[in-house]
Amino acid sequence: MPTTSASDRRARGAAYFALALATLLSACGDRQEASSAAPGEAGGSPAPEAPSAALATAAGSATPSASPSATPPSTFGERQLDHPDDLQMLMLAYRLEGREPPIATWAGQQSRVAYADEFQRPALLQDEQGRLQAIYDGTAEVGRLRMNVRAHFGEYDSARGGYYLDAFMPGSVFHFTAQPSPSERAQRISLQVDNPEELNFWPLDAAAAQDVLTRNGGLRDVVLDSRLRITGINRRSEGPVITARLEGYAIGNDRYGRPVSLGERRFSPAGGP
Repeated sequence: MPTTSASDRRARGAAYFALALATLLSACGDRQEASSAAPGEAGGSPAPEAPSAALATAAGSATPSASPSATPPSTFGERQLDHPDDLQMLMLAYRLEGREPPIATWAGQQSRVAYADEFQRPALLQDEQGRLQAIYDGTAEVGRLRMNVRAHFGEYDSARGGYYLDAFMPGSVFHFTAQPSPSERAQRISLQVDNPEELNFWPLDAAAAQDVLTRNGGLRDVVLDSRLRITGINRRSEGPVITARLEGYAIGNDRYGRPVSLGERRFSPAGGP
């Protein structure tokens, strides 16, 4: 076996040391390179979790919020339309539905306008437009109606104590028919009373009932001066239907130009007794 001198052993040890040092430095370099990799790349550190202000705002806007409260039902005005005719009810239906009536068209179709000569026609057209516009303007802010309803009462019901009227019976509907111009077809507007309670019983004791009959000249026909509050409108195949709540009526008669007041009925706004 060959012998090794001391100088050879020292040289070999230095070589081993240099090799080990080089290996160590190489490993440190690899670790430093890995730690400097971009976030999200293999070997990189995880991306920070805190969002920027812009991202936080966007996230907040995308977060579902509590559902908004339902839009409150539309309310109607406080003006009262007294004893409306058919055309007024048609104009009222247009307004309640949020529609503009074709006033210019209707005005041009009126007979006195359509058959006038070219010299008179412009002034007549303007007059008709003004007339129709005034009727429509008169329905602004209307939420109440007053109208006379003819009724008849039967014989006294002693078991219950009162008269029954043949008006405002369950499901009562009043119809109006308006033809705004000769060239237009007639349009029907319905007024439906939507009270849930009984409306057609007139409570009276026997003495008061006999007095009513006497003061009415022995007749059983009366007029109900009725007041209603509009509650809604919907459209059906036969035309617009205005719904209303009957708030009460005064019972009377007008015989030979001499008004007679016979009684009154009122109903709770909430439909209670």
